[in-house]
Amino acid sequence: MKKFERLRHIRYFSHSLRKLPKQYSSADTNRLSLVHFCVQSLDILGCLPVDTDDELICGTAGEDVYVNRGEIVEWIYGLGTVPTVRSADGDATAGCVGGGFKGSNYLGPIMSNDDDHNNNDDQSSSRHPYDHSHIAMTYVALCTLQSLGDDLSRIDKHAILSTLQGLQKQNGSFVALSPTSTEYDVADEVEAEDDCDLRFMYAAIAVWYILTSNDDEDDNVNNTTTNDYINIESATQYILSCKSYEGALGLTPGREGHGGSTFCGIASLYLLGVLDDVMSREELRGWKDELTYWCVMRQKSLMKKVVDDDGSSTTNKNDNNGYVVEEEEQPAGMVGRPNKKEDTCYSYWIGGTLHLLSSSHLMDGWALREYVLLCQSPYGGFGKVVGAMPDLLHSFYSMAWLTLSKENGCCENEEEADDDDDAVYESEVRSQVRESIGKLSKLDCALGMCAKRTR
Repeated sequence: MKKFERLRHIRYFSHSLRKLPKQYSSADTNRLSLVHFCVQSLDILGCLPVDTDDELICGTAGEDVYVNRGEIVEWIYGLGTVPTVRSADGDATAGCVGGGFKGSNYLGPIMSNDDDHNNNDDQSSSRHPYDHSHIAMTYVALCTLQSLGDDLSRIDKHAILSTLQGLQKQNGSFVALSPTSTEYDVADEVEAEDDCDLRFMYAAIAVWYILTSNDDEDDNVNNTTTNDYINIESATQYILSCKSYEGALGLTPGREGHGGSTFCGIASLYLLGVLDDVMSREELRGWKDELTYWCVMRQKSLMKKVVDDDGSSTTNKNDNNGYVVEEEEQPAGMVGRPNKKEDTCYSYWIGGTLHLLSSSHLMDGWALREYVLLCQSPYGGFGKVVGAMPDLLHSFYSMAWLTLSKENGCCENEEEADDDDDAVYESEVRSQVRESIGKLSKLDCALGMCAKRTR
């Protein structure tokens, strides 16, 4: 059985925070998401102390872990976009556009040619036409800030929430990019080819939940009730319209069911507080069973090995002339769609969906654990498939699954685990993996690992 190489993963994520290979240059506009993957993973690994009042730096320069919280927090806040108030009278309760975060500082200090910084009557004049906030980048910014111990007190909640309100279409979906002009009305662009699939539905609802879940009942954001910021009913209907004939959810209505979009839809329903109600509707009777079946059937074993009397193994039973002595238990990963290869990120997407449906006991948690650990890189991190080079996205979602299933050793030194007898260690991990999946907080699962900071 494979063991979790904690120290190698710590080095991988810590180093990636400081320097990335040139292959990541094409992702510069989404640099914030790469920081999110690293910080969240180091948090999972127990490298970010909870008490941050007097400790802004983790580790020392040159060691395995060196995270300067203050620098990262200030960099993230520097990516915040300046919102524009829709109302000309500057009413604090008026709606805004442009509130949120962008993915990187790739624009630099560029401003539009007709800027007039002294003209306060036109707030949008100082906005570069491409200085957009993005729903997904706003989501990862909030998650990363909270993992770093920030209390979000510097966040203009009303600006972000009212921006979300303006980005929701009449059909319930959300446009990903916020406009820079108050003259834009997303309601008039229902037929436009915008990014408005379930990925951005999930990001928008997660942002809404994070920013409103801790509000006192008598202190709603600028006297606006939290449910007024988004139309829950139309959002729910849009998610249901993405249901495919298989029972899974596609990115948009009419598209093939997919593991990632299925998680986004189910997690959104959970965060909206309507998942149980939706599943109990008469017109959707049987959908939960169909969806659960689809998710369970996405777990696919690697090629099975057949062990002969002499200890040799093959992958074809016919080669043994029918004399099969023992069949080894094989790792089993998750595939995102039928007839695709296993992929480590779907261990989280589909495993998380099953957990939100209270059906995680139906998958083989042990076999999935073995597959994910089989994709560990000797350099640290995880690859997409067995033998692939590690990348930050698949490394984070592999870590996310392992901690969702409470993998033994995620927050322990690998030297301590190596001292255990292999047989005893394997027996303990088997028992622990199978028993602990159901104990995971569904809120942790739905929010993408940051709920421990938001309660």
